Amino acid sequence: MRFLAPAVLLGVLMAPAAAAARTPEPLVDLPPQTTRFADRVIEGGGAPPRARAAAAARPYATPDGTSVSVEFSPSYPENPEVAQTYVNFLGSLPHGTELARLKLMLAPPDEVRSTCGGVEGVLACYDGRTHTMVVPGEQIESESGVTTSYVVAHEYGHHVAAYRSNPPFTAMDWGPKFWSSYTKVCDKVLAGRLVPGAEGRFYTANPGESWAEVYARLKYPDEPWRFTRLLKPDAAALGVAQRDVLQPWTTPRRKTFTGTFGGRGTTDVHRFAFPLTLDGGLRVTLHGPSRAKYDIGVSSLGQTRGKTRGNAARDKLSWRAACRQRRSEQVTVTVSRRQGSGKFSVDVTYAG
Repeated sequence: MRFLAPAVLLGVLMAPAAAAARTPEPLVDLPPQTTRFADRVIEGGGAPPRARAAAAARPYATPDGTSVSVEFSPSYPENPEVAQTYVNFLGSLPHGTELARLKLMLAPPDEVRSTCGGVEGVLACYDGRTHTMVVPGEQIESESGVTTSYVVAHEYGHHVAAYRSNPPFTAMDWGPKFWSSYTKVCDKVLAGRLVPGAEGRFYTANPGESWAEVYARLKYPDEPWRFTRLLKPDAAALGVAQRDVLQPWTTPRRKTFTGTFGGRGTTDVHRFAFPLTLDGGLRVTLHGPSRAKYDIGVSSLGQTRGKTRGNAARDKLSWRAACRQRRSEQVTVTVSRRQGSGKFSVDVTYAG
């Protein structure tokens, strides 16, 4: 287990007028020949991506009755039938209540690029502030063989992350709690092997992008992996990703250990252990007799991670982020006595 210092936590142009009228096309569910494409995630600063004077957004219902807001670029005539195909496809993806908070903008591919920042090769973007997905409103004509439906699935992965909790990290950059922990994103960030939030040079080492790609594989499981091999999903990774979507992490776990120090000749040390299977905050709090001198220590993988030596039995140890080095890492809490006797309890709060 490693502990992440706070300093490590890492945390648009107007589209030109179309030269000729474009026609939006119904979204067809097509597995891609390749998944190679670029997108952009926007989380802060600057204006949100927006096509010039887009038509007013209208609600469309998925087959299960979820309402999704859709707007068309002014380069397209508004087409309710086309909008419905996109909404139906979104409804077929694994999702939770976050789907009802999505805003979808359909635009020609060249306009998507300019609306999403003008970077060559960008086929879509997601604004985490407005929860808007900007995607092509027609089938992509790309030599790489990527399909519009695949781009939409990848982009929706970012929307899922925007509504998932992974404290103290940002799920948009690190991925949701279960997947991020299973793949040991935090430990790999500390080792300098992953770059959360990177949208440029280190795009393929960005765990937030790998998460979106893993999410797309819940729909298209047989596509080749194009991101860092450190996060290439196995069957278990796909399973925890599905859990992040359907049964997301919400609150930390709490555990209480109790014990008693007797008189002379009895033990001066008590040890308690628990498995740490998720990355996140860790807090250990001792409650003992006010006149006693009890200390606490925390260790894992044969290393002491922290210890106290106070003047009472009210000690605390806490870390903003406890990053596992193994998928299941046993943590040992030691309570030792220097003076006094009596009952004590140790409260432990951890991600899971």
